[in-house]
Amino acid sequence: MAKVLWTQKQDIGPRPRAAHAMVYDAARQRVVLFGGDSLANALFADTWEWDGETWTQVQDIGPSARAFHAMAYDSARGRTVLFGGRAPAGLSGDTWEWDGENWTQVADTGPVKRSGHAMAFDSQRQRVLLFGGESGSRLDDTWEWDGNEWVQQDDTGPSPRAFAAMAYDSARRRMVLFGGAAADPGLGDTWERDATGWSQKSDFGPDPCAGAAMVFRGGRVALFGGIGSVGAFPINPPGPPVFSRTWEWDGHHWTARQDMGPGPRVFHAMAFDEERKGVILFGGSPVALNDPVAPPSLSGDTWEATGGADPGGAGEGTGGVNIASVNVAPDPVLQGNMVLITVTLASAAPNPAKVPIFIDNDSIFMGNNPLSPVAEVPIAVGGMSGSVSLLIPPNIVSGFTPVHLIARLGISGASTSLTILP
Repeated sequence: MAKVLWTQKQDIGPRPRAAHAMVYDAARQRVVLFGGDSLANALFADTWEWDGETWTQVQDIGPSARAFHAMAYDSARGRTVLFGGRAPAGLSGDTWEWDGENWTQVADTGPVKRSGHAMAFDSQRQRVLLFGGESGSRLDDTWEWDGNEWVQQDDTGPSPRAFAAMAYDSARRRMVLFGGAAADPGLGDTWERDATGWSQKSDFGPDPCAGAAMVFRGGRVALFGGIGSVGAFPINPPGPPVFSRTWEWDGHHWTARQDMGPGPRVFHAMAFDEERKGVILFGGSPVALNDPVAPPSLSGDTWEATGGADPGGAGEGTGGVNIASVNVAPDPVLQGNMVLITVTLASAAPNPAKVPIFIDNDSIFMGNNPLSPVAEVPIAVGGMSGSVSLLIPPNIVSGFTPVHLIARLGISGASTSLTILP
């Protein structure tokens, strides 16, 4: 299993803060940070950018000072979209866009004023998706922003919550949401949303928590930190636990990565630098912001994580080609027999390619490194699909528990299940 390698970068830049928001601007190859809470009876209204080596303050005119807002980068329009948050005068319900030079308010109608909501950009449907938050009570509504207006989506999904973590998996074309807080303690459920709506995927993985940060990076969703409780606190020490573990979600399972790296924290922010292939983390609090036991504290450190997931780019396959599907036949299959794996692309391949087939981390394929391909599917120039035969080794016993075959090209991918009979 490849390790996630965290490296601390410079500590000169934005002042220590929590409840800020960050995104990666792919067109300009910059991480954008806005706002946050100083814990000194003051909120921030500053805009900063990280170029991989240095933080630079680029603007202080735009949205009002706020915390617990949310941002998403609209790669189709080249705009960072900001909505809502907690301002000195109360909750906000305004929508702003950053084009790399100026902030522009683009709407003041749409979702009800709120804070602690989650936002991410669905690159397949070219919509910013917003879920939940709190506005007097916890919310469970889903909204989409198309660049002109907000439209509420009429579907059921996760229970009401605030401070959930959410990111868009562009390889599997799914929005992924984890945890949050409905009451005390935090939630530990995993949800995905595709074109048909929300569906719950898993109850096993990271400890129930709120205030964690999540990004899509190199073929998987990565989650870091969070707090196990955000409401009531015990009368006596210790206070609620704050986490420092890195987790990855592959669409089927959560996998814990190494713990060495940033210290425990909550209400930090992360973004995936697609050009440099690293997760950037900034700030947060090592304790609950309202913990009566531990003194208030904020972090102003910058960290970068590399390794762990399959390398990739900004959601496109090699040569700008995406994988539409991967299929296997027969299913189920007996040990020692052959299966035919077929990969279909979303468009014709501009160059010859060999699409690697991986087995997920919980595979019982004996002796195989989960990050090494078990087969390669050739795709000819101008081809839309290709096939390869794979011999199922006779020492595999899966019974009726499927294993998962994953086709990956850059970070475009698709997966299918296969049941192996003894």
